[in-house]
Amino acid sequence: MIVPYSRTSRGGFTLVELITVVSVIVVLFALVAGAYSYADQSSKRSRTEVTIRVIRSALENYREKFGSYPTPANPETSVTIADKTYVAGEAACLYQALSGDGFNQIKGVDSNQGSPDSNGQVEDAEAANVTLADMPREIWTVNSSSYFMIDGFGHPIRYIKALPTIAADGGQPPDPVTINNTYDIWSYGNDTENLTATGFMTQDNTTLARASSKWIKNW
Repeated sequence: MIVPYSRTSRGGFTLVELITVVSVIVVLFALVAGAYSYADQSSKRSRTEVTIRVIRSALENYREKFGSYPTPANPETSVTIADKTYVAGEAACLYQALSGDGFNQIKGVDSNQGSPDSNGQVEDAEAANVTLADMPREIWTVNSSSYFMIDGFGHPIRYIKALPTIAADGGQPPDPVTINNTYDIWSYGNDTENLTATGFMTQDNTTLARASSKWIKNW
């Protein structure tokens, strides 16, 4: 007597069934991973937006206290993070201007109050220089003994102070380097290619302007 071939009698799966199951698992994993990646990027962008708002508020306190916005003393200083080079001199200036911890990264500061170098601590002699009290640890970091402000992605915040609208000699003012007439401040956000570009550069470059849509900025 011939026993009919049935699913129960073979006790296994065909290759097609295995491929189907694996494909479903891969699709589900991709959906979960994609949702996590999206949520992670959204969280970093939100944190960056809050950080920039906090910095802008503190910069107004600095201007009110010292008469002008801080000017970076070493704007071209850079750091390497995950094999990419970022400008960090401006973020180091912001760290000192807001925290009061040191002053050697702020151009034109002549002070005997505290140490010129940052050390992660605000000494008693530096307390009068603080413009952002209780600065959250999440918005600054230290890399190779350099202290600087960071965005939600862990990268240095970019900051460029606007040039004077009138030249010192009374002649023509210098060419602008900023979009705002006060300062430009931004994070490159999800853009991992244009890490030396500024907002003013995007005005005459269509491709760069599209890339800058990923930035979190004050213009």
